[in-house]
Amino acid sequence: MKDNILLSFIIPVYNVEDYLRECVDSILIGMTDECEIILVNDGSKDSSGDICDQYSKNDSRIQVLHKDNGGLSSARNAGIALASGKYVTFVDSDDKIYPESILEIIKWILNNETDICFLQTEKFYPDGSHIDHGECISHENLRSVNREEAITYLASRPKYPGSAWAKLYKRDFLKEFNLHFPYDRRYSEDLGFILDCIINARSFDALDNPFYQYRQKRQGSITNTFKIKNFNDLLLFISESDEKLNVRENDDSLSKKIMSFVSYEYVTLLFWYCMLPKEDRKKTLENMKSYVWTLDYAESKKTRAVSLACRVFGVRVTSFLLKQYKRIAEK
Repeated sequence: MKDNILLSFIIPVYNVEDYLRECVDSILIGMTDECEIILVNDGSKDSSGDICDQYSKNDSRIQVLHKDNGGLSSARNAGIALASGKYVTFVDSDDKIYPESILEIIKWILNNETDICFLQTEKFYPDGSHIDHGECISHENLRSVNREEAITYLASRPKYPGSAWAKLYKRDFLKEFNLHFPYDRRYSEDLGFILDCIINARSFDALDNPFYQYRQKRQGSITNTFKIKNFNDLLLFISESDEKLNVRENDDSLSKKIMSFVSYEYVTLLFWYCMLPKEDRKKTLENMKSYVWTLDYAESKKTRAVSLACRVFGVRVTSFLLKQYKRIAEK
């Protein structure tokens, strides 16, 4: 363990030889001696593992773990176990960060004990353009408020901040509550982890300066190749969240606020539903209907609008309308 490390960057690596250097270099440019990078090579079959070793050989602040392929969650959990930092943050190996943000983060860590701190994210495209990721979480509204006020504010945001990256996690907090990613190779593996963090966190904060750059491979396209596993794994998150929060059996107001994050992901499920093959839509319709009640806990304007549409038109028509809306919005 390195007592002087304040921030651990955990980077899962799998077959990303075309992007890995850009990712790691974006951190190294602004990195201080209070930081470390943990590269978890998750059984890559290209030259990614060799690239990891080259970085580790040239910089003592970088350590590499080579492991058999276990999936993204397994790699992140392995990184947490190796981390020495007071705080950890995750960076996907095809993304990058703003190097100048590291000094601001270090200053924040030296003066704070918050369990979770949200960082700002931009999407970036092959043509060099950037747009805001759209979570709209600000320092002013999270710092110096109590836990209930913080969760109420987060629940009102335009989208659920369900990605593992672009957040600082106090490592002792993750250890205290045994918070880790699921090992069952599911898609949408971030969602439950973030929900557990929000449920257990005692304090929250946000930094307003740009930090994370989320790579978009194709601009203005709508994916039409969703697989039934993607759909079922997101449905699994919704069903697990129902069991955790149990909002229909208790009158806990804070759990109901947290349920708004689940209702946001139900909207994603609605959008995916109409993209499934016809036979898969038939198999999953009853499950979709059985969780439509989650929309009753919607807090954001967009999710409330979808909730109203579902009441009026039902699941199938609302799903089709969402697809058409998305198509028009991206033109």
